[in-house]
Amino acid sequence: MKNELMMFEHKEKAVVSSRTIAEKFEKEHKNVMQSVYNLTAENSAVTPMFMRGHFEVRGRRFPEYLVTRDGFSLLVMGFTGAKALEWKLKYIQAFNAMEAFIQERQSSEWLITRRQGKMVRRNETDTLANLIDYAQTQGSRNAERMYTVYSKLVNSLVGIESGQRDAVPYKTLLTIAFLEDMILHTVDEEMQKGTHYKGIYQQCKENGGQIMRFAYLPQLTA
Repeated sequence: MKNELMMFEHKEKAVVSSRTIAEKFEKEHKNVMQSVYNLTAENSAVTPMFMRGHFEVRGRRFPEYLVTRDGFSLLVMGFTGAKALEWKLKYIQAFNAMEAFIQERQSSEWLITRRQGKMVRRNETDTLANLIDYAQTQGSRNAERMYTVYSKLVNSLVGIESGQRDAVPYKTLLTIAFLEDMILHTVDEEMQKGTHYKGIYQQCKENGGQIMRFAYLPQLTA
């Protein structure tokens, strides 16, 4: 899960790269790395706050640190100036948001909803298998793409990219499950009516748009 400040999750912790800190606070990365080294050398208790990592440029590997909230606070404590203060405040808010998400995702409600959503997804997949056969009888040459087409529809409605479903808030998960349940029933009903497969997609898209008018999803930081 990333956001505009290039924060992400690593081992269930919100972190930011030392490279990003250097960029935002207009420091040389080598100097930021030296500051981290000095902090960890002075007190080994802070070592877990700075996790070693690396990045690649033109096939070459370079070291960096993945910095936790506490590590960030220690590291930027001495950065002064109005612009530095602005970035400190932005990162405090970003750490709050990401840590709240990580905590929510670990909750039993999130896990139960994710499992329920996967069950709905399996039922939807069975229905789309029927839709593939249905579309082929109506002359579709790309019917096998139905799974991707309807998955993209749901993702676009809730504003996420492919592969992000394990990194969305609880309310977004509920909405995804609701949309997929709607698709399941709409496809079944429209096939029974003899609706053209393209018309079925448009009906699902229209129904999804109506649902999203009242969804009020939390803003994603990813």
